[in-house]
Amino acid sequence: MRLPFPEDRPSGRPAPGRRVAVLVAVLAALATPAALAATGQGAPTGRTEGPYPLACHYVRRELDRFEACARREGGMVRVAPAHVARMTFDRGLAELRVPTIGCLWVRRDGLALPVFTLDNGPDPFEQGLVRSWRDGKVAFYDRRLRLVLATPYDWAFPFDASGESLVCEGCRPDGREPASMVGGRWGIIDRTGRLILPLAEGGAAADRFFGRR
Repeated sequence: MRLPFPEDRPSGRPAPGRRVAVLVAVLAALATPAALAATGQGAPTGRTEGPYPLACHYVRRELDRFEACARREGGMVRVAPAHVARMTFDRGLAELRVPTIGCLWVRRDGLALPVFTLDNGPDPFEQGLVRSWRDGKVAFYDRRLRLVLATPYDWAFPFDASGESLVCEGCRPDGREPASMVGGRWGIIDRTGRLILPLAEGGAAADRFFGRR
């Protein structure tokens, strides 16, 4: 099932008013650290013995579960060479899902980065960057899975063509279906992380950000 996310709208523009707030973070319940814990993602369950104790699913083959597939390696994941050899790569990266972690992008050398989930797969790259987490906050990585920008924010949208991202501090999932981010203060940052629209309550930042998409 495709998630109703603003950048997926055919018109490229969000619905006005309160509907924008609903769309702001449909993925929040799937991607925030608290929600990952609630769904079992990130917890050391379902492990087997051996150098690669984590099972995995190839994203486009959801019914196929492979044991002895991956292991944690710091904040990253290392995929077994036997599985890397079977994966399909596009521009140097392949998609993977590890049930206890979530969706990942995998390099040809087997190093993988857990990222946000979108459309039951890993968050796509926008303007050359993908969203992940670092120390419980949103971070952006490049296609070589190198950290480009660590932020202090609890949620962020992908950078747009103007090099700006809508971010929030203190927002949280509302627990509904579909999920929304509620509360907190919202602002806009540039690719260096500098606030170009200060954090504030209300919808001014969202209106500006979505108004030109």
